[in-house]
Amino acid sequence: MKIIDRPALAPFTTLKLGGSALAEIRLHSLDDCERLPEALRLTGGSPHILGGGSNLLIHDGFLPITVIRPLMGSRDAEGRPAQPEILGQEDGPDGPRTLLRVGAGMRVPFLLSWCVKHGLAGLEGLVGVPGHVGGAIAMNAGAYGCSTAPLLRSLTVFTPERGLHELGPGGWYAAYRHFSLVEPCAWYMSVSAVLSLRQCDAAALRAAMTENFQRKKSGQPVHEHTAGCVFKNPEGESAGRLLDAAGMKGRRRGALYFSEMHANFLAHDTKCGIPGRSEDALALIEEARTAVRERFGITLQQEVKEWPAWQ
Repeated sequence: MKIIDRPALAPFTTLKLGGSALAEIRLHSLDDCERLPEALRLTGGSPHILGGGSNLLIHDGFLPITVIRPLMGSRDAEGRPAQPEILGQEDGPDGPRTLLRVGAGMRVPFLLSWCVKHGLAGLEGLVGVPGHVGGAIAMNAGAYGCSTAPLLRSLTVFTPERGLHELGPGGWYAAYRHFSLVEPCAWYMSVSAVLSLRQCDAAALRAAMTENFQRKKSGQPVHEHTAGCVFKNPEGESAGRLLDAAGMKGRRRGALYFSEMHANFLAHDTKCGIPGRSEDALALIEEARTAVRERFGITLQQEVKEWPAWQ
């Protein structure tokens, strides 16, 4: 475990925006989880879990929070990227499936590359996602017919009420871009997960991922500093289409703007010479929500998470 005072938070996020926190706690082992309550008592502030920061809008200024970074499983004892662990197989409706344990701190691109080499399919909808496994679970992330939660067989979590423990499928509730624990808790942190993945020809899987990435690159601003989609898609509708029709594509305030490529992506122009401000991002989000409501009668639900909104 390592504790860092007053960390700047913007570098941890894909939007490159935000203030600073009371402290940052970096976890490196399961034993660190048991020491976490005492560390939080010493640092103070409300605990916020931070992985790859790819779906996050952090407010400016000083935030009275302690950031917890679940890095266990992301490196081995020699400092090399840790490998997923094959636990065995199970029978599925589509044939034999491989059970794979992965750390919550593992980067999604690393896991996808590993799965391609080993011919394990199911996560290819996450191609192009820059975050960590824990974040993909917390958002039930996915695309192109794939999502994370249906692949989960078990999840090891830490909660302040029960400490470190393992949950089966009955221990969580998942929906579109939503994941929560059934048990009551003040907060939880994913530590590791067991995924059930379909065995597949490696070449075919690589081709499918390449196709998915090309589709994403042609329609989404993958090379801009964004926090992913700002709003959830209403049932049977596209938030991006609604925002485009409401005139939000390219709309700018200071260094923040809705991408010209996809109107549901709020981006940060870090090279325009104007400091990016969260207040500009928040104003654009509210402007977009109002524009869509007034034109279509639909109130868009926000997908991107804000800190410190839930303190």
